[in-house]
Amino acid sequence: MAENHKKEDRLEPTQPEKNDLGNVTRSYQKGWAYSEIAVQYGVAIVLCTLLGNWLDGKFNTGYILMITGLIIGAVAGFIGLLKQLNVLNTKDKSDRGKKT
Repeated sequence: MAENHKKEDRLEPTQPEKNDLGNVTRSYQKGWAYSEIAVQYGVAIVLCTLLGNWLDGKFNTGYILMITGLIIGAVAGFIGLLKQLNVLNTKDKSDRGKKT
């Protein structure tokens, strides 16, 4: 007995839709943006601490300038972190508005 299969009954592999690829791309871009923020925060702290350490050696002030550099780097990095997160949050809200 021969079986007749309609075209709908056959299981054919489906290709990912363009929307799916766009979602994956957006998620990777978002992930890299957040990674970049973390790196910038760390770099600000490290550079300001190293600058303070160098100034301590130059002016023979103990560790005062290094600690000051650490605090300035942490504050500056945190301000930059908040600014970047606001930009990403605004961009994310505008992207959601375009979908609907």
